[in-house]
Amino acid sequence: MKHEKKSGRVAWFAWMAASIFYLYEYAVRIAPSVMEHELAVEFSASAATMGAVLGAYYLVYAPLQLFAGLLFDKFGGKKVLVPAAILVSIGCLCMIIPSSSLVYVTMGRMLAGVGSSCAFIGVMYLAAVWFHENKLAFLSGLATSLGICGALLGQAPLSILIDKSGWRMSLVLLAIIGLVTFIIVYLFIPQTPRWEKEKQQITKADQSPFVHLVAGLISVCRNTQTWVVGLVASCLYMPTVVFGDLWGVQYIRSALGLHKAEAAKVASMLYIGWLVGGPLVGLLSDLIGHRRRLLILGCFLSTIFFSVILVCPIRSPFIIGLLLFLAGISSSPQVICFVASLEANLPSAKGSAIAVVNMIIMFVGGIFQPIVGWLMGRNSTGDMDAISHIAFRNALLTMPILTFIGLLMSFFINIEKGIGERALYEEKM
Repeated sequence: MKHEKKSGRVAWFAWMAASIFYLYEYAVRIAPSVMEHELAVEFSASAATMGAVLGAYYLVYAPLQLFAGLLFDKFGGKKVLVPAAILVSIGCLCMIIPSSSLVYVTMGRMLAGVGSSCAFIGVMYLAAVWFHENKLAFLSGLATSLGICGALLGQAPLSILIDKSGWRMSLVLLAIIGLVTFIIVYLFIPQTPRWEKEKQQITKADQSPFVHLVAGLISVCRNTQTWVVGLVASCLYMPTVVFGDLWGVQYIRSALGLHKAEAAKVASMLYIGWLVGGPLVGLLSDLIGHRRRLLILGCFLSTIFFSVILVCPIRSPFIIGLLLFLAGISSSPQVICFVASLEANLPSAKGSAIAVVNMIIMFVGGIFQPIVGWLMGRNSTGDMDAISHIAFRNALLTMPILTFIGLLMSFFINIEKGIGERALYEEKM
């Protein structure tokens, strides 16, 4: 039994509402990259401590991906994304509770991580439900670009706001924006469509709902290609997590001696590269119908560009910004990995297929943020202001190392078997 997906106004409004939530949570996610110094001074914290506290976001976000994927497969988009938007807003408010320690900052980051764990999965889940498969890579790239817009808002503009109003007032503003996002999500995301409910009923005709969901998750986790794709995606995304989301602004300040707002503008070029590259790479991938070649090329170029940025003695903000822009474009094939995961697994486990890959990405990110902070601290007194350019560079060299590992793993991506499984499933429909 075939069901036509309607890519009309309802579908686009639903997808855009989820994407706006992704944009918002991304701004919240990377906000510490421009307030990290203020937080370190406020709480007398070392680089390693700040990396661990702010990395708590990812350590909560990552394991909840599996749970979030099951929720989407069970309840659909609206019932999951509405409460998720509220949690991110509450997380921002939690961080400003007066305290002599970083306990509330940590709690706030964890709450934001809980809510954010549903954001990108929700975008891709709605795309898979409401749109034809030949649009998925493009929509994945476009959604990532919208998320990058959130990253851009969380860099230079937020840096200026922090300078004028302080980091606490900036978090209050982010919480208010979160309430607006909640209203948009509530109003524009519809309930699960009829054809998706019928497909789920056919799939689980001989199983209880719980057994059906767990069986889908197990099948995704047992698929070797899921893990290969997830690890390649992690390696391509790590420079964004390590450099863009946390340490990039401080590195550029130490390397070029720029003011924080100027350094944030240079660092934001990495996100602009993603903004441009995401939709283009997704569209190209859909046109040529091949995932692995673009991933190999992306890993190779990312390794080159990040190595040049860190190793070569470049003193020009323009040149650094240009290289970061090119590095962002070369990292953007990461968006293909989510579609590859969908193609490698059964359609009845859409949420779980996306969630497992996203879990791998964020778990690796949660590990490497404090590792990079620890590596910096080894070559300094522990004071953020005392970390030298050499200490930053040596720690951030983990980025091209990871992208090179991703290059080697890309050669093992082969989703032909997964496509066959999907074909057998569709025949039963």
